[in-house]
Amino acid sequence: MTNSDKRYPISRPQSIARSLDALLRNHPGAKRARAFAGLKRDWKDVVGAEFSDIASPEKFDPPRGRKPGVLAVKAVPGAALILQHDAPRLIERINNYLGTDAVGKISIIPGSPPQVKNRFTLTSIDPDALQLVERRFVEMGLDVNGRLEKALARLSLRTGSKSK
Repeated sequence: MTNSDKRYPISRPQSIARSLDALLRNHPGAKRARAFAGLKRDWKDVVGAEFSDIASPEKFDPPRGRKPGVLAVKAVPGAALILQHDAPRLIERINNYLGTDAVGKISIIPGSPPQVKNRFTLTSIDPDALQLVERRFVEMGLDVNGRLEKALARLSLRTGSKSK
């Protein structure tokens, strides 16, 4: 049999995703990337609505040696205090999902996470409820004719603050 008689198998075109998956399957960062992608996908189920409404995962640096893993989350303005206070509970929930001691620290990036960009847009406000809140502000000695006070009144209605 001569070289010209050899039959080479005909290869079929493969998708780029399949080729990349085969190339990257055993890469050291592949497992971490899949875990982080899963965390982003399941964020609301993992951390609960209380945290998913104010923050979303942005970046994950895994633990290295004695250095703990760090999860950077993008949080709405004003949520940093809540996240810092509840960090142990948040880290516990994330570690239950990713695996023991995957995250040891939460880093907070200011900004608006994609799923909560329009969280505080007001669609409709009950005028009677708004008047009640404005009356309460006047009783406290605040001038409700200013823009800030009206915004606070609307925000208190939107966030469910109840006054007696």
